[in-house]
Amino acid sequence: MAWTSPDTINTTAGIGTTFEFLSTVTNFWFGRMLMVAIFVIFLSGYLGVRRDDYFGAVAVASYVTFVIGLLFWVIGLVTGVDFAFIVGMVIISSVILFAQRERA
Repeated sequence: MAWTSPDTINTTAGIGTTFEFLSTVTNFWFGRMLMVAIFVIFLSGYLGVRRDDYFGAVAVASYVTFVIGLLFWVIGLVTGVDFAFIVGMVIISSVILFAQRERA
């Protein structure tokens, strides 16, 4: 596979071409790792405030990652499979959060 140079993209066409180049070169790993970083940042931030609420922290981090992941999916930084994984995380964390809240 030949190396793709950033000089080959037309940046005057808009930022979409830059995102397309970034996704092509990294095989969508840039967007995936950005989503993981956002999830970990919000998870650790919530756990820093409320140390005993792990399910709430996972739910909040999943919701934030869902919203930002939706934007990244629209602009082409993550694939549909990656976004489906994020949606699955939101569903699972919501079910666990609401099931845990009913028992308490």
